[in-house]
Amino acid sequence: GKAGTDVAVAVAKTVAELDTENAKASDESDRLMIHKLIESMDGGFDYMNTFVRKTICKALEASHSHYETTLKTLMEDLTETHPTLLTSRANHPETKAGS
Repeated sequence: GKAGTDVAVAVAKTVAELDTENAKASDESDRLMIHKLIESMDGGFDYMNTFVRKTICKALEASHSHYETTLKTLMEDLTETHPTLLTSRANHPETKAGS
């Protein structure tokens, strides 16, 4: 939810092209073990690819939602008027006309 927008987009772009069947591992025995596990699942590699994409999509949506909420709060903070600040500034000797 709090991942930076750039990071979330970069991950999503990578996952959009993900093909678990052709993915590599640092150790060949790990790759073989993962392949065996995925092949034993209903739907195999197609299911796993879809699962990973949907999971990343949900994470991207959460990141987007967090960004929108944060932006909305910031915009409200920046645009709300603070009469006490304006009044105290207007009455400050340095800001009076002719000073």
